[in-house]
Amino acid sequence: MMQTVDMIIREVQAGLWFLVVGYYFFIFIFLLFFRWRNTRNPFQLAMALFFLLLAIGRCFYFVGDFYADPRSLAEGLTPYLGVSDFWLMAGSFFQWMALAILSATAGFMILGKRWAEIAFAVPAVSIGVVLGFVPLDATTRGLLAGGAGAVYALFIPLLFWYLAWQSGGKLRRSNALLGLGFFILFAGRVIHSIRYPIADAFFGGSIAIPGVIAPGLEVIGLIVIATGNEWGQSV
Repeated sequence: MMQTVDMIIREVQAGLWFLVVGYYFFIFIFLLFFRWRNTRNPFQLAMALFFLLLAIGRCFYFVGDFYADPRSLAEGLTPYLGVSDFWLMAGSFFQWMALAILSATAGFMILGKRWAEIAFAVPAVSIGVVLGFVPLDATTRGLLAGGAGAVYALFIPLLFWYLAWQSGGKLRRSNALLGLGFFILFAGRVIHSIRYPIADAFFGGSIAIPGVIAPGLEVIGLIVIATGNEWGQSV
């Protein structure tokens, strides 16, 4: 009975992540073909690439989480693709490259200098290279991904909230919403990174609740980000 319940919850989680990936691709297409193509605004291009890389990375994560990770299955079942870290490493690399693009863009928006783009991007690129190409044990990988993710969950929103403070009118509301949206989005990412420790500490080893909360937060964050971006275009 419990195995059946676990499998149902697993399918719900998979459905939510499908929704997240679909939303990533939708926002990418919208920003690239309906915003950047008309305005040639580099911010829109950067945001489009950000969501494209997030989508690609999440596809790798999806395969790794549901088809190559025995911890995501009911006890006694074997992953369809066998146990492999490749999917998680590839997903981490693409998602941290997305963060590098977003960080560089925010740095340039604040300081207006090319060196700021590089300085803001280097930490995310470095973390992405380590997580993507350096073999790490599960604990180290979780601590690095979760810890660095938590830092960026505060860093990126703070950058947009700073821009909101510096601006006014609809642009202020747009940046404030973008900051809130990224905060919620990254909170979901952090919960996903540390879902197993959370499950062990609070839910008796079951990832049902953190496994659903993570994609749920990402969907909410994406909706807020899309709203903030739309407000910014109406200035």
